[in-house]
Amino acid sequence: MVAVTESRRAPASCHPFFMETPSGRLFAVHHQPAVGVALRGNVLCALPFNEEMNRCRSMVTLQAQALAKIGIGTLVVDLFGTGDSEGGYVDARWDIWLDNLASSHAWLQARPGGCVALWGIRLGAILAAELHARLANPTLALLLWQAVPEGKVHLNQFMRVKIAAQMDRSDLPKLTTATMRQDWQAGRSVEIVGYEIHPALASAIEAATLQGVSLADGTPIFWLEQSTGEGNELSAPSRKLLLAWPGDGAALTTEMFEGPPFWQAHERAVAPDAVFRTARWLDAQRTRA
Repeated sequence: MVAVTESRRAPASCHPFFMETPSGRLFAVHHQPAVGVALRGNVLCALPFNEEMNRCRSMVTLQAQALAKIGIGTLVVDLFGTGDSEGGYVDARWDIWLDNLASSHAWLQARPGGCVALWGIRLGAILAAELHARLANPTLALLLWQAVPEGKVHLNQFMRVKIAAQMDRSDLPKLTTATMRQDWQAGRSVEIVGYEIHPALASAIEAATLQGVSLADGTPIFWLEQSTGEGNELSAPSRKLLLAWPGDGAALTTEMFEGPPFWQAHERAVAPDAVFRTARWLDAQRTRA
């Protein structure tokens, strides 16, 4: 196995562009190894949900730069209705996002090195896993950062942000997760801290789970989670999930990283240990390939 070393730290090249897809033009950035560094494939990144997407940008860039130094490119795409891509957030749908990632995978497959791994962060982990199941390619690695096991729980947490923001507003009716769900059930979109979520998207997120995704036997999976300092064990939800998923047929590696919860921090926060561990694991995978 070859780790990221000083001798291999050539600068990466970064190419922003708009990708044409059936749902519209998507803003994308392709991080590539520098000239003179042998290309060993590409990774496709599925970003997190809403504000977590913005908070993870710095970490995504750092990881892409680290992978470029060992000859692995990274494609980062703003999905339909998010970031700088076309579409309004209210028009975003789970199946559109999944199709966006499929188009992005096809774009990489048509280029030197192809796509060797899908990388999902937080809720993006479920999207990445669902795309992996659709592709049914056991040689395609799956990188999962601080993965969300259940979309419903994740959506509940996001809804509580709006509830907290209105707790001191006596001029507004009491807001609960139940009242927001009633709006969705009635066909009305719900605005939460600037994101207008359509009922169809809310329903799809609530139904999305990692345990419901069947992966091809032999799939190499890298599960990365923040260390809490309590016995250096995975969180209870993760341990419960991994007892049943992805099954004995997958080649699962779990690691803990030291560092802040960068997906939650309001100010820029990075965890170099997460970057190092991911690059080391994928480097070893490509060496064995």
